[in-house]
Amino acid sequence: MIKLKYYSINMVIAFIISIVLLFISSTIFAYTNINDIHMDIFVFASVVISVLVGATLTARKMKSRGLIYGIVFGILYCLIIYLFTVMMYRGFFISNTLLMYFGISALSGVVGGIIRS
Repeated sequence: MIKLKYYSINMVIAFIISIVLLFISSTIFAYTNINDIHMDIFVFASVVISVLVGATLTARKMKSRGLIYGIVFGILYCLIIYLFTVMMYRGFFISNTLLMYFGISALSGVVGGIIRS
């Protein structure tokens, strides 16, 4: 039960970080001449930073097996976003981009779990 509490709190923190970073990047794109092709880089960076921070905080609270808790955090983060997207568009989908973001989230979670100390 305590693990669920830590995951929940840190997941909320990760989503708040994502929202702030995506707001900043959307403001940058709205008021500058940056090409929209680069938007994927900003989304990628916000996912990496959010999962990295959330996984680090989660692994720090758990105090052991940071690698496992980090990868679980990363996969849960991406799974929540995926389920929210499925509910919004009313259909399941699988794409190369989806698989790439699952991999990015898992890898960021692993790194966050490793740097917990």
